[in-house]
Amino acid sequence: MSGKPSYEMLEQQIKKLERSIQGARRAELINRTLFYIASDLTNCDSLADLYASIYKRVSGLMDIPNFFIAIYHKDQKAIQYVFRRDERADLSPDWVYNFFEKPTLTGDVVINKAPLLLDEHQLMDLAAKGRVMGRLPKNWLGIPLMVKTEVIGVMAVKSYTNSVKYNEAHVELLSFVSDTIATAIEKKQAQNELSKAKKRLARTQKLEAIGTLAGGIAHDFNNTLSVTLGNINLAQMAAESETIREYLNDAEQSVLQAKNLASKFVIFSSSSTVGIKSHIDLTGFITDTLEQIKREKNILSRLEVFDLPPVIEADNEALSEALKNIIINASEAMDNKEPVKITARLHAPKQGMIVISITDQGRGIKPDDLDKIFDPYFSTKPKGGNRGTGLGLSIAWAIVKNHQGNIQVQSTLGQGTCVDIILPIFPKNTSKETLKPKEEGARATRPVRVATRKPLVLFMDDDAMILEITGKILTQLGYEPVLAKSGEEAVEKYQSCLVEGKIIGKVILDLEVKHGMGGEETMEKLLALNPGIKGIVASGYSHDAIMENHSLFGFSAALPKPFSITALKQALVNL
Repeated sequence: MSGKPSYEMLEQQIKKLERSIQGARRAELINRTLFYIASDLTNCDSLADLYASIYKRVSGLMDIPNFFIAIYHKDQKAIQYVFRRDERADLSPDWVYNFFEKPTLTGDVVINKAPLLLDEHQLMDLAAKGRVMGRLPKNWLGIPLMVKTEVIGVMAVKSYTNSVKYNEAHVELLSFVSDTIATAIEKKQAQNELSKAKKRLARTQKLEAIGTLAGGIAHDFNNTLSVTLGNINLAQMAAESETIREYLNDAEQSVLQAKNLASKFVIFSSSSTVGIKSHIDLTGFITDTLEQIKREKNILSRLEVFDLPPVIEADNEALSEALKNIIINASEAMDNKEPVKITARLHAPKQGMIVISITDQGRGIKPDDLDKIFDPYFSTKPKGGNRGTGLGLSIAWAIVKNHQGNIQVQSTLGQGTCVDIILPIFPKNTSKETLKPKEEGARATRPVRVATRKPLVLFMDDDAMILEITGKILTQLGYEPVLAKSGEEAVEKYQSCLVEGKIIGKVILDLEVKHGMGGEETMEKLLALNPGIKGIVASGYSHDAIMENHSLFGFSAALPKPFSITALKQALVNL
């Protein structure tokens, strides 16, 4: 007959039961934590929200006074610290590069793909070797965040006092939840990239639609201005009264101002491209732009340059305009009272790119307005007389886009705005490759010039009113105009003049013709007939590659429309 269990046996059974209950509660807590982390993937709007939620969930499992998440960018061999909770204001940098050559604790976890637990003595030894960034803790534990066999980041906890000490049980606990955390982060990264791509596409499509409309309107508007300006110039020549001439001069200035405004819209047009790119010293380019804007606008700035390439390939003038427009915007956001901060560095997330960041501490931009700031005439500035045209950021966007780059904006109300201009160091299919001089055809025998009372000038434009008024102006300037509505008619009339023994030495060709051959192809055919002919390309698209680099296409000069009688006279004289 067995006796009653002893006191010791009862105590052992109670402890065993307690351990069983504690294990069950712990398992339930871990499962609930994993469930919450998986749910947070759907509930959190951003990566920042997800990181904060992960910290909250993991804090429910163990005592975590200090915590961080770092993301590993494999293509850049860099670590980015994306989330920190530190009771002693950790001074570690946001990015760490070259950790393969200069080891760090977080880098060791990435390289070894294994947890790293360090006590106070081990940390002191590593700190003496320069491997501990920021403040020296007494206890440190890092866990790799892995998806399958690839490390995407590191989750780490640390303690500055002996009141919290991490051990192998904590290693096991964090390792158990790390796979779910890594998967959640990777999926949220993919969701964010998809969302950003959709927004970028929608914005690009919207701005391109605006650009097509604006470019078309500007082109037709320039044609109308050409007729108006031409009639004003003819009236100026015929006016006998000084008072009338003054009125006409004022009207001419008004038309020229309208021309400048129209030229800004032309930049948005899909027909508008950046001119020939060249190798520019990026640091020198930024410095020169800042000095120029200081002289012109009295805007102060602070420049920080980090790991930049010696040169990038870009259109110096266009890119300078984009940078100035954004800096002016940043300065105005601070009421021109503080210097604008500019930093330039390699763009860590993507190889072969650089980023120029323009930061202000101004009023900031409302979240609902961020997607509108590149729209023409949209402005967050207060109403008043110094609002400008509202085209500055729109022009900057178009220029950067035409450089195969991107602009990203982050802003917080009341704290300021950061605008990142992201550019390729060497764009693909640059205009240096695509814009090449026309090959010369077989040289024809140069015709013998037959003397005429007036030199002949061939003018081609598909607008009947421009054709008529320019013909009158050419006559007033002492030329005999030969007028054509298309490239085909221009070549035909040139050939007819040759048959009659008349030599046309100068031609003015409209670049864009709606129904027929345009100026580029027409010039090519005319050069085949007479390699010595001098051509002027005319267009309202003043930023077109052919206008900006006319000599590569056989032209001797370019004349932006609308042009004044003085500009036309000077262009013809200079041929």
